[in-house]
Amino acid sequence: MKSVTVRIAGANGDGVESSGALLIKVAAQNGMHVFGYRGYQSIIRGGHVWYQVRVSDQKLTSHGDDINILIAFNQDAINNQRSHLSEHAIIIYDPSKAKVLPEDEAKYKTIKLPMIDMAVQVSGDPIMRNVVSIGAAIKLLGIEKSVIDDVLRGMFGRKGADVVNSNIKAADMGYNFEGLEKAYDIPHDSNSRYTMDGNTALSIGAYAADCKFYAAYPMTPASSILHWFAAHANNGVLCKQTEDEIAAINMAIGASSAGVRAMCGTSGGGFSLMVEGLGLAGMLEVPLVVVESQRTGPSTGLPTKTEQADLLFVMHSSQGEFPRIVVAPRSASECFEVAAEAFNLADRYQCPVIILTDLFMSEHIESIDGFDLDKVMVDRGKVTMTNTAGGRFKRYLLTEDGVSPRALPGTPNMEFVAGSDEHDEYGDLVSDALSGIDKYVEIRERMHEKRMKKLDTMLANESIFVPHLDFKDSDFYLVTFGSTTEAVREAVDRMRSEGMKAGIISFNYIMPLDKGETKRILSGKRLIDVECNFTAQLAQVIMANTGIEIKDKILKYNGEAITPGDIVSQAKAILGK
Repeated sequence: MKSVTVRIAGANGDGVESSGALLIKVAAQNGMHVFGYRGYQSIIRGGHVWYQVRVSDQKLTSHGDDINILIAFNQDAINNQRSHLSEHAIIIYDPSKAKVLPEDEAKYKTIKLPMIDMAVQVSGDPIMRNVVSIGAAIKLLGIEKSVIDDVLRGMFGRKGADVVNSNIKAADMGYNFEGLEKAYDIPHDSNSRYTMDGNTALSIGAYAADCKFYAAYPMTPASSILHWFAAHANNGVLCKQTEDEIAAINMAIGASSAGVRAMCGTSGGGFSLMVEGLGLAGMLEVPLVVVESQRTGPSTGLPTKTEQADLLFVMHSSQGEFPRIVVAPRSASECFEVAAEAFNLADRYQCPVIILTDLFMSEHIESIDGFDLDKVMVDRGKVTMTNTAGGRFKRYLLTEDGVSPRALPGTPNMEFVAGSDEHDEYGDLVSDALSGIDKYVEIRERMHEKRMKKLDTMLANESIFVPHLDFKDSDFYLVTFGSTTEAVREAVDRMRSEGMKAGIISFNYIMPLDKGETKRILSGKRLIDVECNFTAQLAQVIMANTGIEIKDKILKYNGEAITPGDIVSQAKAILGK
């Protein structure tokens, strides 16, 4: 695999993000595989921000390690990114905004590109320097100038010919800068690729699964799900921005109770407010999909940085016990698949399904081949339209599998009570004051056991609650879950190319867990746990369910996404390589 990593850096307001987005579109349209990720702060202007774009001739599973091309919009960009530069990196900088040290000029190839002067010359607007810089970048990457012209026409065509021509001229200035030559040769094909972030893929998956209601209060990094549903609200979807997360989950429960497939989304802080509502869904046995996109904590933590520290929280949130499903997608494509299947699982087992993502998974962009929406199947579970037993409808009928027949409001002769207290088969609330202590205890035990039977039913009926093992012939295995799988997969490929027999055991569906099968897969193997949290939460889950203790761990919790290089170097240290 051949790949090149470009990092654009500057301050908030410099056009860093738009520059990265433009480069991604150009590379993907040129038939390259792309992976993009950004680092930013929770301020509107100023501070240090960057956008990393990696291009390759093969499918990418991470944003990479060292920087091959640095586009520096200011002095901080050089100062802060110097330690991330590869051995033969190229630095593109505007001499009116930054300077390089003599040792930098000796070590790296430096290009003085007067981006602001060029931008003002063609448009009168210095912000156009981002297009100038990307023009220079694609020249270094060996991409034909016509590709960026086509992309710019598509992006700005609705703004008129003058805007389009100004952008094309700005790209010309960078592309044709004197002395600039192709520095990399990345093979590509003729397929123009889709590029998508995890939240968009998840939203499309939910939509394909017939989600008709989405409620949320804006909270990074889940906010773009709200943006997507708001933009598609005219396509048969009701999108509601609520006053807080408490209202969001309760509205979703209400919509689901009415028969509509419903979802709500937030980050860890907002999920903390949703916890009581989650318990309500558990007691009412209402199908519900909740997205929890993690960021660093506790409290506000680092609002724009990534972490995987909410796993145990979502697994055990809310008082009491009730069935739930927790799934952590491992790629943007899997975000689509998981979101689509989450609604089937929620309907089939009448319980909450929590999709656990994180900032890295939500916001990174990767090239994909597209989704087949026609293959998404809808399974509404035990929805019944007739009361075959006669008499009052037993909404919470005691069944062998723990799943009761469900009727939608308005179905004739199928009325029932839905309350937050413990209840009998009809939904009538029970208490020792009303029924007598013996009757109350019996009903409580039987209803609680009925609900919890769903967990055994899930494990018996579904094959998804086991870890995935790759490379069965390995001497050791990196164990991970969710978004970290992307970087682990590349790390394993690197180690295997060096003759190290490395393998992967990755988890996506984490709760419930098939204890016996998980123990069989993990037993007798040399294991190294890889997670982005401090307490190795997946390892704790494995220990609790199988008794297997993973002693060797690679943990990252500084807010930055783990990279293949992080994993390879630490794995070698653990193994004494």
